[in-house]
Amino acid sequence: MRGKNFPAHRASRQTNQACTIQTMPRDRHPTSRDLARASRKGPSVAEDIMWEFLRASRTGFKFRREHPVGEFRIDFFCREAMLGVEMDGEQHDANRDATRDKELSNLGILIHRIPNRRFLLLDPTPYQDDVATVVNLCEQRSGRKAFPDVMT
Repeated sequence: MRGKNFPAHRASRQTNQACTIQTMPRDRHPTSRDLARASRKGPSVAEDIMWEFLRASRTGFKFRREHPVGEFRIDFFCREAMLGVEMDGEQHDANRDATRDKELSNLGILIHRIPNRRFLLLDPTPYQDDVATVVNLCEQRSGRKAFPDVMT
């Protein structure tokens, strides 16, 4: 990960040291960015349903849809919690996903995968549980509670 040097914090000014803060990689691949823009225009049914729960900070956390990170594109991304939510259809390759998750984990991003079939009512597990799990993960990783009126 890259870091940026910022002026020293008050406590370290006495030693004149600059502190380094880790930042997200900004070297987004043009194809990743273009794919993300195109994917926002044509989401799957499951992504559309999930976005209705996550959009406009309805969960108490801000999510971005089809967010590019380096060469990857994350279906839903919460910067505050460094949490990515992936909606997995039948076409997902488990080996490729594991490699991708490991690379994103090296950047501090946890990927939570949800099968599309739950949102298509092909699975007996209701998708509201998945939304509650995403909120709980955000709370744990960010260190704060969601808004009081949000389901948990």
